[in-house]
Amino acid sequence: MSHQVLGVEEVNTAAEALRIAEFAKFKPAYYLEEINEIQINGSSWRMLASVDIENSEDHFLAVMDKWTLSAETIIPPVERTVVDDLTKRQEPSHNGADLGLVNSHIRRTLIPKRKGKDCWLEEDVVVSKLDSSTYIQFIPRVTNSSDIPFYYPQVATYGFGYIRTDDNCTACTLVILVRELAIGSAVATKKQRSVWQDLVKKLYKWTVTERFGYQKHSEHDVIIDYEQYTAKYHQLKAKYAQRWVEGWTEQTDPKKFVYEDIAIASWLLCLWEQDTDAQDNNQPTFVDLGCGNGFLVYLLTSEGYTGYGIDQCARKIWTQYDCQVDLRAQTLEPFNFVTDADWVIGNHADELAPWVPIIAAKSTSPSAKFVVIPCCPHDLSGKKMPLKANAGQSKYHIYVKYICDLSEQCGFLTEREYLRIPSTKNVAILGRARTLGDHRDNIAKLCESGESGFVARIPDSVKNKLSMEKAKQRAHNPALSAD
Repeated sequence: MSHQVLGVEEVNTAAEALRIAEFAKFKPAYYLEEINEIQINGSSWRMLASVDIENSEDHFLAVMDKWTLSAETIIPPVERTVVDDLTKRQEPSHNGADLGLVNSHIRRTLIPKRKGKDCWLEEDVVVSKLDSSTYIQFIPRVTNSSDIPFYYPQVATYGFGYIRTDDNCTACTLVILVRELAIGSAVATKKQRSVWQDLVKKLYKWTVTERFGYQKHSEHDVIIDYEQYTAKYHQLKAKYAQRWVEGWTEQTDPKKFVYEDIAIASWLLCLWEQDTDAQDNNQPTFVDLGCGNGFLVYLLTSEGYTGYGIDQCARKIWTQYDCQVDLRAQTLEPFNFVTDADWVIGNHADELAPWVPIIAAKSTSPSAKFVVIPCCPHDLSGKKMPLKANAGQSKYHIYVKYICDLSEQCGFLTEREYLRIPSTKNVAILGRARTLGDHRDNIAKLCESGESGFVARIPDSVKNKLSMEKAKQRAHNPALSAD
């Protein structure tokens, strides 16, 4: 079974060039400071933004369909959207406006991520046709404006319009319209104004993208179900995030590292729970190579799993963890390293990343598996790889393919998943099952090849010490500074 590496396969570069050229034509007009009121079929609306676009009505409607079925696409605090039976005839909402002949009218429910804090919202979505223009209204079904949750626009109704502006139907304009609760309520804050600006840009780009038939090269939730993952993520976030963001002792950004590791831990826990069902409830053990701040090890340990992390040097934050969190400061020779862990983890492990599948294959655990989330490209020698990408490729995904190739040489069936983490280096490569055959010769040759030229990275603590010594020398000898 051969692997397929997402993002590496050839793309239609000609279509991609046309799409990017269309993006360059994005010239929006914003009406956020002054009020631009327009009349549509006898009802008053405030226009917040407009942008000209080539004739793309079918593509505009395709985008509206996607946004209707998945409100979380444009409202991030929403976890998922539940749409009522589309065959039912819904009663119009009293907050809506008559924008012409109604083509469709459905009801949906927005379910927020923070279920304990934010309320669900029922909403009508009405598609209307007036002359040669099309309008889509999103109407919250609330009795009082105070019932509108924080994550929803503070409006009585908002909508998108596709307006033809000439008799030949070639010149068209996309617009964002609102009926405000009070004058200025939709644009009262900088954040609100930014939301509308981002929305018109997204509307334009999605419509253009739909026209050129662009296909996504990354698919989330292939291995772990989205709802299972998000439930686990919100559970861990509520349990750990605030404490560690506020008490972070490293110089790094706590919001990035805390939330990213909570996301990775959530995904791993779901994965292990999925695997454990088929393994008679035997919880797997783990080793995290290049564990850095050790927060991922802390999370997995705190959730009841046994394992340890290794990094070249200890971090200040290590002393803040509970005593049962096993973190070890040592420089690894990966070609000689052997573990009995069931799972070998490499999360942005730099020069150790390509060794992760090899170490898993050598593990004394008979069913050892691995997951590696590669970052900077290193080969088995520990040196950075000079990668050259062709049209339709990225250097990162070429590196992903390199690690997948190593995995297959070690006898693993390779899987991959785009993780929902705040990083562009978000591909997880998995080895959970083995191919038939004896791969010991391949593994030995890889170890021999890596050992012959391997150069361990200089620990940051040593680098800092050398830098301080050089600074002292320059202070005592100004001639060195002049050089």
